Amino acid sequence: MPLSELMAEGVTLMLLGMGIVFVFLVVLVVALRVMSKLAALFDSGRGLAAEHEAVALTPTVPAHKEDERQLTAVISAAIARYRGTKR
Repeated sequence: MPLSELMAEGVTLMLLGMGIVFVFLVVLVVALRVMSKLAALFDSGRGLAAEHEAVALTPTVPAHKEDERQLTAVISAAIARYRGTKR
């Protein structure tokens, strides 16, 4: 086989491979968009998104100063224990 035929076959295989990858990526994008629309359709009927946003926007404030001190102590102890086990 002459070199020019090998080069032509190589270019053909390269273009075929790139075409297959491109088609796969297009199918993947279309499938993801369809699934996203289906998920939004099913979720909009239940109103779950609004509930999640309301919960996420609610700040968490300790009820008492004692709770805050206790939380600080627990976090400090956890950090000290973590650092102690890493050495």
